[in-house]
Amino acid sequence: MVALSWVAALVACLGYGVGSVLQSIGARRTAHVAGVTGVALIVLQLPYLLGLACDGLAFLANVVALQELPLFLVQSVVTASVGVTAIIASIRGERSSRMSWISLAVLGGGLVLLSLTADAETAVRVSTVSQWVILASAVLPIAVGLAGLRLPLSDHWSALVLASAAGLAWTGVAVASRGIGADPIDLALLGQPLVWTIVVQGVIGTLFFAVALQRGPVTSVTAVTFVLEMVIPSAIGLLLFDDSVERGTGPIALLGFALAMGGTIALMRFADEGRLQPGF
Repeated sequence: MVALSWVAALVACLGYGVGSVLQSIGARRTAHVAGVTGVALIVLQLPYLLGLACDGLAFLANVVALQELPLFLVQSVVTASVGVTAIIASIRGERSSRMSWISLAVLGGGLVLLSLTADAETAVRVSTVSQWVILASAVLPIAVGLAGLRLPLSDHWSALVLASAAGLAWTGVAVASRGIGADPIDLALLGQPLVWTIVVQGVIGTLFFAVALQRGPVTSVTAVTFVLEMVIPSAIGLLLFDDSVERGTGPIALLGFALAMGGTIALMRFADEGRLQPGF
């Protein structure tokens, strides 16, 4: 089962990386249209729909991975999808600096260290009160996203704020996905707030991510989104689900996490040095 979880984590990484690029292509085609109309037009774009399909596959793989692997490891692997996105974007014409590739190497090194330290185990059950709190946390990404929508289309910060809203929403999805790993997957899960957290916050994150892709470079938007998905769920997993590392490997895990996060942030920074060619 642990081997399956590892394979699923890698599938999630690839799925999210490819999906982000496809969604960006669809979103860019409607970047000139603001407001609700612009968002509605995105879903009519075939590349965007294909990207959503990739995200759907990646999400299912992510849930399987979280059955046995801790949040900090799975979310770090998922964050590596930023690298997949950057590589595909580069192939499609986005100029990537040498520092971008160095950042990718640092991110990869951090993931290797994390893979050597993770203690594979099923998450502990959380109380019903905690589940409702996780569901109610949807108000945070909504508030951040609405603030981003109020910023002008041309404002660089608009895309970053909307990407942050998507990252916060998908943080709730990641935490809820880890939480349901403590229970057998059956119809009884439909009565749990964690399942509805996945649905509600998944939709919120998808909408804000789409608008962010309209307004900013795909690599930067993806990096902001996934770095939040890595940092916050990792901390929650350690505190709420008893996620842990192998005995004696704490310093290595901290170094790996720092490298993975630093590489992602650096990639976000240096990705802005490259610009997408028309049509991307």
